Amino acid sequence: MRDTRIPAVSRFGITGRAAAAYLLLAGLQRGVSLLILPFISHAMLPSEYGAASTLTASAMLIVAIIAAPVEQLVFRAAARGGDDAPALIRVAGTYCYLVLPLFIACVAAGSVVYLPDLFGISGQIWAIELLAVGFLPAATYFALPFVRARQDLRKFVWLAATSILVTALSKFLLIVVWGLGVFGWAISDLVSAVVSALLAIALIRLPRVHVAARNICAVLTFSIPLIPHRASFWALSSLSRPAMATVSTLAQVGLLSFGLNLAAVANMILAELNQAFQPRYSREKFPAPNGETRKPVHWQLVLAFAIPALVGASVALGGQFIFAESYWPSFALTGLLLCGQVAYGLYLVPMNYIVQSAGLPKFSALASVSGATIILVGILALGRQYGAVGVAYVTSSGFAAMAVVAFILTRILRLNISWSSWLKNWPEIALGLAGLVCSIAALVLIVGSTASYIFAVASIVLTVYALALTAARRSS
Repeated sequence: MRDTRIPAVSRFGITGRAAAAYLLLAGLQRGVSLLILPFISHAMLPSEYGAASTLTASAMLIVAIIAAPVEQLVFRAAARGGDDAPALIRVAGTYCYLVLPLFIACVAAGSVVYLPDLFGISGQIWAIELLAVGFLPAATYFALPFVRARQDLRKFVWLAATSILVTALSKFLLIVVWGLGVFGWAISDLVSAVVSALLAIALIRLPRVHVAARNICAVLTFSIPLIPHRASFWALSSLSRPAMATVSTLAQVGLLSFGLNLAAVANMILAELNQAFQPRYSREKFPAPNGETRKPVHWQLVLAFAIPALVGASVALGGQFIFAESYWPSFALTGLLLCGQVAYGLYLVPMNYIVQSAGLPKFSALASVSGATIILVGILALGRQYGAVGVAYVTSSGFAAMAVVAFILTRILRLNISWSSWLKNWPEIALGLAGLVCSIAALVLIVGSTASYIFAVASIVLTVYALALTAARRSS
């Protein structure tokens, strides 16, 4: 009989090159809307952009609850292999390929008739966005994590590049060229999701194995505890839009959303780099660190400061030449929000040890719930009085709380991690922090001022020096 087991991936010895390739493609795939953001800023008013952002953020809550928790299981099963891996992957694939699209299509059909206008968006547009949500998981939460875990770069290129091209082209045509506004935004999401799902089904065939009840139970046991974590993480990244829409104007929501999307560049880069490092965490044994995670953690600690610093400096230097003037007030918000991205980058390290190395996903929600609670309470308390600025402070505070709780969890769970192993790396971390401070100063100062440019250039110099030191230091 043919051996259907999925073998464990060989030791990941090309982390740097793989990270660069996956970062470029997956980053573009997740952030393709950011690529056309300059065009969007000239085609949509802040109020329209606020409505579109609220639409997408609200729809993604459904994804966070019913689909996103499967991603970690797919990645872990494909990376570690084993006798049960094919059955687990078949269960997850069937759910994303077939069950979700059919279920969401039924819900969307009913929402056309029964869903009223919400946040100034018609029920028909909400139905289109819901339909897109049903097709999204096939590629995003099944096919892409599978090929990344298997290090199948060819299929990854096909999936990511197709999504990038379809999303960028459809949004450019529907919003910028034809001026369809929020309706065009929803249609673009649907077209991109359907095309990506069809390609995922064609490229990633499910293993032909018998699925037992215990396999389904294993998928549920692993994934269900991640629902609060994923929902809370949605709250950290997206709750501010719909929550603020209930207490403020769509124009304020638009400025906040624009700042969040600029800061999301750092989030995207940190998340994609983390994906490239995750196979190392999956193979790590305690006490840690061993050869698998010592150098990746070193890089992640430095990049947590360096990436937000570079993003902020880039916006300070070039933002006024790229984006419409009506969106310039969001630059200062971006500086505040980048502090939250630093906390997110630090949070990834202990959470990888908890979920990937120790296999304890049920505790992952504690960190994200704490951050989400702070954000929700803070927005409702401060959003009406302080507007987008108050929400930016609250959002960064939520991410900071999440990082602190994640590190505390490693102690509560008694994971044997020697954090002092990375104390010798303090010079490059300090340089990254200095670069971040200069970057935030550049964004808060008057747009286009000499002082802003000086701080932006200083940020780049300090950050590049930090990265050079990190690359030069040998893993010991």
